[in-house]
Amino acid sequence: MPRYRVVDPDQNVIDEKEFADDTKAYDWFKTVEVPDDALGYAMEVDMDGKWTRFEINDGGTNTSPAADEGTGTP
Repeated sequence: MPRYRVVDPDQNVIDEKEFADDTKAYDWFKTVEVPDDALGYAMEVDMDGKWTRFEINDGGTNTSPAADEGTGTP
């Protein structure tokens, strides 16, 4: 199962978890406690031993879960 982590702008790891798919990981990323106006917090995924940037926050807060693909509903 893929491993994801959240890092702050200084590349310190805030939290780390495993998820079966990107959608669940993205929903988790939106629940990690970071200041609402903070920029530069990122989610990374471990791709064959190398951490790759998956998502980065823009300083806004969107706590809505991602929609299921194909249905348009959460």
